[in-house]
Amino acid sequence: MFGLHDFWTGLSIILCIASTLLCVVYGALNWNRGGEEAVSSEKVLRWEEEEEEIEE
Repeated sequence: MFGLHDFWTGLSIILCIASTLLCVVYGALNWNRGGEEAVSSEKVLRWEEEEEEIEE
């Protein structure tokens, strides 16, 4: 069936498809969970001031 002459070949194809589905489900469930915190404008301004002081 499907040109699969060996049990191990068929098993590897099935496991590849299963791992792909598992990764897609995991990614869909964790799409926008957590991540980086938003950087406030105050932090950006302080960083720019520090950079200017360092350059001087």
